[in-house]
Amino acid sequence: CKVLMKILYGARIARYDLLNATRALASCMTKWTKACDKKLHRLVSYINSTNHYTLKGYINDDPKDLYLRIYADADFAGCKSTARSTSGVFLCLCGPNSWMPLSAVAKRQGCVSHSTPEAELVAADLAIRAEGLPAQGFWEVLLGRPVRLVLEEDNQAAIVVLKKGYCSALKHMGRTHKVCLSWLSERIANKDVEVEYCKTDEQAADIFTKG
Repeated sequence: CKVLMKILYGARIARYDLLNATRALASCMTKWTKACDKKLHRLVSYINSTNHYTLKGYINDDPKDLYLRIYADADFAGCKSTARSTSGVFLCLCGPNSWMPLSAVAKRQGCVSHSTPEAELVAADLAIRAEGLPAQGFWEVLLGRPVRLVLEEDNQAAIVVLKKGYCSALKHMGRTHKVCLSWLSERIANKDVEVEYCKTDEQAADIFTKG
C-alpha cells in the first residue's frame, strides 16, 4: 500500500504515464498474489529507468486565445478478470502555440460494456461531467470570459450517438452505467462542449487505458 500510494502521488502530479499501471495494481490490494509482486517490481523498475521523464507544458499565446481541450478514450473489456473497460481522460489548456497539461484520469468503469462505442461514451461522460465542465467554470472565472471546451473523440459511432442523444442499442446505459445520453447531447446542442473527431494515433488519452 505504501509503495503504491507514493507512486500514485507522483503519478497524479507529474507522471501521468504511471496512472493506469498504478490503478490496476491498487485494485488488487485485497487479493494480492505473486503475479502482483512481479508487476509491482516491473513498475518500480520502469520508474527507475525513466526518472528523467518530466511533464512539460508551454504557453505562448495571449489569454484571449486559450481554450480547453479534453481527450476521452476507453479500452474495451481490458480487465481480464472482470471484462470491464477502463476510462482514460486527459485535460489540457491549448492555443495556437500553447499546450499545458492540467489533469489526467485512469479509472475502471463500474460495469461491463457490450461494445466499444458504449465504453467510449462512458469515458466521454466522465470526461465532460467530472473534468471538463468543472475546469471550464474555473477558467471562465480566471480569464473573465467564456472558455471553449473541445472534446476529442476517436470513435465515430460514439460521436454520432453523442450528437443524436439516443441509440436503441444503448438504451440500457442509464440503468447500468448511470450515463444519460440525452444530457450529453444537450451539452453539445447548447454549445457547452464541442466534439471533434480525433485520429487514434493522436488520442492523448490512449495511454491511460492500455499498457
